[in-house]
Amino acid sequence: MRVKIESTGGFAGDQVMVALYDTGELPKEEADRLREAVAALAAADESGEPGEIGADLPAYRVTVGELDGDQRVFEVVGTHPDAVDGPLTVLLRGPAEPAEPPEGKPASKPPSPSGL
Repeated sequence: MRVKIESTGGFAGDQVMVALYDTGELPKEEADRLREAVAALAAADESGEPGEIGADLPAYRVTVGELDGDQRVFEVVGTHPDAVDGPLTVLLRGPAEPAEPPEGKPASKPPSPSGL
């Protein structure tokens, strides 16, 4: 399964790819984390709850599926303060479980999967 995440919108209406994963190329544990995050996005999408509205809100398009098969697209708009471990955050962090910082050291920002 391929997972592509694009940052969309903004004042210029740009689209920027921020991550691209292929679960077939990842260790099982990491691929499972991505599958769980995608399943959570699908469940939230099927719930039919309205998202936030606003031109200045962060927005992401998550495209999931096989390169030569069916694909499903999720639009995620806005931020949720209680969603630190939410599905979008997991997908943006990357497939690996973030390491805990050593005691007394501040947590560093995880690197972007795309290198941006």
